[in-house]
Amino acid sequence: MNRVLRTQWAPLLAATIIAGVVLSFSTKQFGSSFNVYTILQTASVYAVIGLSQMMVLAVADMSLAVGGIASLVTIATGNLYQVQHWPIGAAIAGSLALGLVCGLLNGVIIAMTKLSGFIVTLATGTAFTGIAYGITSSIPYSNIASVLTTLGQGRAAFFSYLVLPAIAMTLAVGAGFRWLPIGRSLLAVGGNRDAAVLSGLSQKRAIVTAHAVSGLLAAIAAVLYIGVLQSATPATGSDWLIISFAVPIIGGTALVGGEAPASGCFVAAIVLSAINDALIVLNVNTEAVQMAEGLLIFAAVIAGKLGQNVRTGTRRSRRPSTGPGRLGQIAQDSATPGLGMP
Repeated sequence: MNRVLRTQWAPLLAATIIAGVVLSFSTKQFGSSFNVYTILQTASVYAVIGLSQMMVLAVADMSLAVGGIASLVTIATGNLYQVQHWPIGAAIAGSLALGLVCGLLNGVIIAMTKLSGFIVTLATGTAFTGIAYGITSSIPYSNIASVLTTLGQGRAAFFSYLVLPAIAMTLAVGAGFRWLPIGRSLLAVGGNRDAAVLSGLSQKRAIVTAHAVSGLLAAIAAVLYIGVLQSATPATGSDWLIISFAVPIIGGTALVGGEAPASGCFVAAIVLSAINDALIVLNVNTEAVQMAEGLLIFAAVIAGKLGQNVRTGTRRSRRPSTGPGRLGQIAQDSATPGLGMP
């Protein structure tokens, strides 16, 4: 419990819950079963989008291609199912594989050329989106499998079915970072690339893996979003850029890499979805909603920096005195008869 209370997102979550309770009493619409379902439905998609960006942030990189991959995967799913008449399971599997390949391509280009991930993913993301629009001529696919619409629109009272895959992805990513060697190596490379390389870890492998998994998660978010929209449109992902950064940053992911709490990502998605919904219920204009997202990111970055400074100061104050240090001790030993080198 103490560990949860010390997390970066804990104060924001507490404030959101309190504000939500107050708003529920003042505005019946906000506390209704359907509105809570809407918040959870949106938050579920936000969480997977955030996890996609969090993977590359973990290695101190970024991906501007999350939306572009989602756009291409959405069109691939619709085309394989509606035009090519693939079974929906095969269409989804093929689309997820496409997302994995797109992310892998990003990682390989960045690792081999040592170009900035910002530049590479900006270019590839734009290309992916252009291909999606070219395939469909901007016309969405409307014939969507019932399993996707049931997943995207289904609910039990206020509980959205989309929460289940979102939790599954959160647990999978969190477990990967915690227990899998490749997950720990991603955090090690992101935390200190020079030290990781000296320890024998491959920086290139970490970058390629992070972008590949990011592409897969973006593809999963796209498939889930098809059920929410009940159509496969190339416009999918066009507004995901700010969301992809807001969710992990608010959730405590470090921009410099090395720290990527998946649980914080999920909580941040709920907080961001609830705040956006509250602003809409209160008839606040769209520009104010975007401004609120920007302010939340700024506050999260400042809070993370302050928290890092506090933790660093605490570790220094608790560090026991080691006298002259290792090099100084060696020098003293060398100058003492019987202890120095012969």
